[in-house]
Amino acid sequence: MRNIVLFGDSITYGYGVFKKDSIQALIQQKFKNYSIINSGLNGDTSRYALTRLEKDVLKFSPYAVTVLFGSNDCAPSEYGYVTITEFKSNIEKIIKTISNKCQNIILITPPPVDESVFMPYTTNARLLPYCEAIRDISKKYNCFLADFNMYITQKSNGFLAEYLQEDGCHISEKGYLCFFECLEPTLKKLL
Repeated sequence: MRNIVLFGDSITYGYGVFKKDSIQALIQQKFKNYSIINSGLNGDTSRYALTRLEKDVLKFSPYAVTVLFGSNDCAPSEYGYVTITEFKSNIEKIIKTISNKCQNIILITPPPVDESVFMPYTTNARLLPYCEAIRDISKKYNCFLADFNMYITQKSNGFLAEYLQEDGCHISEKGYLCFFECLEPTLKKLL
């Protein structure tokens, strides 16, 4: 059975939702002939992700890998903040390392946040350059792109609340369904 590795932060991990509602479960339900491995880590950034590549991605000899970072990278925090310059470099290193063993890489833009609630540690203005970087890098390296940020923005028609949890940054069950809708066409091309 071929492995698909989902590499990312808490959005990939499924923070705050039941496992059955996570992106891993939704993909597994649709693509039963593949083993879906969740290598999402709460609070992760592209910087720390570089240290996890071997044990959380490459050791599974993946047929395809999704890569979703940016939400924590752009958040203003003493330990986690990653400049846009470093972020681009980290994502490029991730792609180069994975592509030595797997050519099917899907880059995913992080979802927007709901700035009307108190909790988000970032803003959409801070997040935008990181989304643009993912779009540009996907073209540069000829990777697949699932533009989740744009997809959920259009789908929600500006009303993000039901697609996000109360904290305004993690996605809800409805948000994961939207995430799967965004990702499914690309997965169908690969699988």
